[in-house]
Amino acid sequence: MNSTPFDLYSLVVLLVLAVILPLIGIWDFQRLKASVAAGKANARTKAYKWTLVWQWGLMLGLGGWWIQAGRGLAPLGLLPVASGWQWLAICLGMVAVILQIWQMVSTVGDSEKLEKARSEIGELRDLGPQTENEFRLFSALSITAGVCEEILYRGLLMATIAPLTGTWMAVVLTSIIFGLGHAYQGMAGIGKTALVGLIMALLTVFSGSIFVAILLHVVVDFTVGRIMFAAREDELSGRLPHSSNCEQT
Repeated sequence: MNSTPFDLYSLVVLLVLAVILPLIGIWDFQRLKASVAAGKANARTKAYKWTLVWQWGLMLGLGGWWIQAGRGLAPLGLLPVASGWQWLAICLGMVAVILQIWQMVSTVGDSEKLEKARSEIGELRDLGPQTENEFRLFSALSITAGVCEEILYRGLLMATIAPLTGTWMAVVLTSIIFGLGHAYQGMAGIGKTALVGLIMALLTVFSGSIFVAILLHVVVDFTVGRIMFAAREDELSGRLPHSSNCEQT
């Protein structure tokens, strides 16, 4: 780590992740909703591609700056050497991955569960893939979010904040900032994603690397997208009841 606890890099990382990205997320989501409402067929594909570009660009830019400054990969959790109790955290992370996949498998074949999923998604249904091509792009986006967001939040941001606040306060703060990054989902969404961020941060700290968090993040995003896609297919097939709650979203 750089011996200077707070510098220009730290300021930029905090401003980008805590202020700029939440605002961009809100703007992007409102633009997507407007495009969908206007009946633009490529609204989601354009949104997915734009997100792919900026997430990789931001991660590589900030990550490259970090490396160029000579800070190394170890503080980012990218050089894991698991031992002792760290294996327990890794195993718990893998159990969470398996449970997430099991939930997806049990949901996509059950019309009642798919209807419930649609009603819970609400306005976020505009984000969900509705064609095979969109689902392929969403799958690529799931991998991108898992890799880029974990390196940004649990890697770079954690390594930036921890020297200032200590590890456990950094866990809390990075989780809150991660939640703010999903401000477009509303207050409930901020709370849910902050909780997810807390789980990812704890996995990172206790496992000694961000790789378990990356895998879990990818699986969570992919399975959510798969459920949203399955719910749409089931609706179009006529098997999924059209509840008034769903039609209002």
